[in-house]
Amino acid sequence: MRGAERACSAWRRVAVDDPALWRRIDMGTEVLPFSSGGRAAAHAAMDRAAGECEAFSGPCDNHLLFCLVRRAPSLKVLHVKHLYAQNKVLNLVLNRLPLLEDLEISPSFASTPSENLLQSVCKDCPRLKKLRLNCSESFDFHNGNGVALEIIHGGIAPMHDLRSIELLHCDLTTQGLRATLDNCPLLETLHITGFLVGGKIDEKLRRKCARVKDLTLPDKSVKLYRFHRNGPVRRQVSGPLEMDD
Repeated sequence: MRGAERACSAWRRVAVDDPALWRRIDMGTEVLPFSSGGRAAAHAAMDRAAGECEAFSGPCDNHLLFCLVRRAPSLKVLHVKHLYAQNKVLNLVLNRLPLLEDLEISPSFASTPSENLLQSVCKDCPRLKKLRLNCSESFDFHNGNGVALEIIHGGIAPMHDLRSIELLHCDLTTQGLRATLDNCPLLETLHITGFLVGGKIDEKLRRKCARVKDLTLPDKSVKLYRFHRNGPVRRQVSGPLEMDD
């Protein structure tokens, strides 16, 4: 991608004519997928992979996501460092990549109240072994200060192969934690940052947590939580995460 193919015919064969060398594509984090240069670079890399790309890392918008579906149908690893697309577009694309085992998503915008990013991802990617949702850079235009935490609440689809989950900058309810533990029987690593919303971890839930080898939960809880999509966020932070004795 930096002109190695221009050195000589031997280098061109290595850089351009061997799809096996392009099975893993890393576009970095600085390339804007919606710029002409960013799209051209991503298209060139996938052209060289000739349908054999198994791992892609970099920022994505709607166009690039659909391009991955067409040109990388055997994708097993997808790390979207900056997602410039709606959740419904992401879900449509993930549903068409059935071999995904390792997924990382860093959305640029917060989900709406009717959406649940974790639920939809688990439904669309039942074969995942590793999942990382980094919502620390999500922006919410409807909230006065622009800050938004992804809400982890309710059940998820059974994930029989999932070993590792990282959920960064999230509002986690005890119901969401319980559902995650119940539906991921092989879970070995669970790392969640943000806040525990409305409730304590009781003895039964604590025993479920003990089954996870590497466990990190939010270090603060929220006793009062009211979220107004078109108004302020009101919350009372109670300090360290509370557990029943």
